[in-house]
Amino acid sequence: MIALKIFIKKLILIFLAVIGYCIFLPLWLGRRKNKLVIIRYHSVGDFRKHEVNVKINKFRKQMQFLAKNYSLLSLKDACGLLKQKRCLPKKAVAVTFDDGYSDNYTNAYPILRNLGVPATIFLTAGYIGTEKILPHDINDNPIYNHFLAWDQVREMSRYGIDFGSHTINHANLGKVTDFKKEITDSKEIIEKELGSKIDMISYPFGLVIDFNQDVKKVAEEAGYIFGFTAMNGVNDVSTDLFELRRIGIESSDNMFTFLAKLNGELDLLEIKNCIFLNKILRVFNRLMKV
Repeated sequence: MIALKIFIKKLILIFLAVIGYCIFLPLWLGRRKNKLVIIRYHSVGDFRKHEVNVKINKFRKQMQFLAKNYSLLSLKDACGLLKQKRCLPKKAVAVTFDDGYSDNYTNAYPILRNLGVPATIFLTAGYIGTEKILPHDINDNPIYNHFLAWDQVREMSRYGIDFGSHTINHANLGKVTDFKKEITDSKEIIEKELGSKIDMISYPFGLVIDFNQDVKKVAEEAGYIFGFTAMNGVNDVSTDLFELRRIGIESSDNMFTFLAKLNGELDLLEIKNCIFLNKILRVFNRLMKV
């Protein structure tokens, strides 16, 4: 079922990208001016089955393309420019990862380091350094779904990889009653392990139905400066700093759709940000048994 879903998504993405190029081609050249594109990954490996996983060679080609053609910034520096309402470099891109899978260290990190690509990993703090598996990974081989060890996190931190919170238990902050604990305690855990301040949080699931104004308020009171969603789109100086948007790169992307997402030809995907479509997509996922 997962392979079928990836195939369906790939066809839909290619179709929408073609439409985007046809409709917006005369206009798109300036559409990313003074905008920050934040890319969102999860895992990088050749064997994990989940739809958000990106194979190693595909990830390497994507990073090589970004390193050659875009202005790559650390997430903290890029969002700092937004906060200060300063101009961004041309074609500004920041790379992020959600969850904290061990392959971020074994597969992604060597590529990032070799190419000099800055990145931020949002850690599910209660899973780091444990053998626990996220509920949506239980039907896959556990060996490909393990999380980072704290020693790996500390090593990457020493070499320039930044870290943020993804709560303690990958909690849906729009639904759980103890969302304050998920937000504040995860920050404390990561800061204690790294010995440095953590001021960025990524909301698990991250769509418009998965967080709210109360969540953003608690995050700000806890000492975070930036909050990141999974809502599709780009950012500028007018963007809510606790509702920053990102563009997800997944198994269903080839280089054509990857470029379309970067350039704006797949901005049609922003329709996914509406509440009604969110609910439909959740039903579709359940039917596909993902």
